[in-house]
Amino acid sequence: MHGPSSFSNFTVRARRPARSAATRLGTDLVWIPEIEQSMARFGLRYLQRLFTARELHDCLTADGSHRSASLAARFAAKEATMKALAVAANYALPWHAIAVHKKNNGSPVLCLTGAARSLAQQMQLHEAQVSLSHEHEYASATVLLHCRRR
Repeated sequence: MHGPSSFSNFTVRARRPARSAATRLGTDLVWIPEIEQSMARFGLRYLQRLFTARELHDCLTADGSHRSASLAARFAAKEATMKALAVAANYALPWHAIAVHKKNNGSPVLCLTGAARSLAQQMQLHEAQVSLSHEHEYASATVLLHCRRR
């Protein structure tokens, strides 16, 4: 049986800060009908402004239309990444600087280019993880950035 002293020792060790490392978290929730309304109103121009050609290809259906839930999840990932990168509210990253692609096994991978990549390099990003989900009218994304620098 573990007494209070064992738990206390664990707690003290767990509180020790990691040496000059940080994990940054970003999360976002998107209402899918809002994406659908924008797709209906602005069409391909809207999609091409927000998503890379590869993202659009990854979200195609068999009939050539785009899956709005998948696009909404990718949009949420872009927003979540901006939060994890701690992008200032008055600073705008180009939408194409953050992309979510599919690996061969179908799992998502975060790809940063341009200004987003520069921010990540300043933080000494060494690993990025992204999780996408959609259910009914909502899509969500969670992004974890593991950095060597706070």
